[in-house]
Amino acid sequence: MNRLSVVFTVCSLIALVSVAAADDVELKRLQGHWQVIELVEDGKVIPPSAIEDWLPSGGKIEIADNAIVTTSTDDGKKHVRILEVDGTQYPKGIEIKSRDQREVWGIYRFDNDRLLVCVADTSEATRPREFSAKAGSKRMLLTLKPVGRKITADERKPSKSETKEPADHPEPSTAGSARSLTDEEATKLLSGSTWKYNDAHGALVLALGTDGNFSTTRESTEMRLFKKVFVKAPVSNGSWSVQKGKLWFHIKASNDPDRVNVKVPFTLRVITEKDLIFVDYVGHVGQAVRVK
Repeated sequence: MNRLSVVFTVCSLIALVSVAAADDVELKRLQGHWQVIELVEDGKVIPPSAIEDWLPSGGKIEIADNAIVTTSTDDGKKHVRILEVDGTQYPKGIEIKSRDQREVWGIYRFDNDRLLVCVADTSEATRPREFSAKAGSKRMLLTLKPVGRKITADERKPSKSETKEPADHPEPSTAGSARSLTDEEATKLLSGSTWKYNDAHGALVLALGTDGNFSTTRESTEMRLFKKVFVKAPVSNGSWSVQKGKLWFHIKASNDPDRVNVKVPFTLRVITEKDLIFVDYVGHVGQAVRVK
């Protein structure tokens, strides 16, 4: 073996030991009992009261060493899966296997006193790269709380190279700033911004003023005199505020009379420099793009 091969081998071993040590630390943080308290599956928000019926284990799991143990609420039988984590990547990676066959893959992070996990079936979807489960993504987003103990949030921030998307995967990632924000932080990020959300009717533009007022405008194309014309039409306006993690709109004027003087809440999921992920008042997950 020449000197170059020896150096390469030593460096490889050091890297493997470093990765293993990092993963051991992550597994220790994951040990214990957990309860699912929030669940979004492929764009559908599952009410907390329905989580116990929605998940086979009633939303309760136990992590012991590198195993995930769940107990069926139907027959009381225990089911075990192998857990693998990668604490060196960003977002941190997670895989769940059964008999050496990978069933689920995804990402996770410790967020204040909660554990946030976004996963997908390996046979149906690519590995998640952001903490969202919007309609059509075939992903599941779970928020878990520890039972009988407290955990600490992640402090490590990603470097530019870690958050950069690979060339063969153009899907935008919002994970770099995907963390729970205080109402004050969310208000500061949203104040003075303009967002565009595409739906079945075209594009809805939301402008959040620094004075606490908002306006929405519908952008669409119409045929006029055999020519397509770009049209902007006012939809509603009023005041906005952030309270307990929700973006509230007090509608004071609208093209729909039934919505006048109505307060509408949107649960904030992720706010970054480019993206806003939210759950609307009917339980649909949406993603808006910043235009200003």
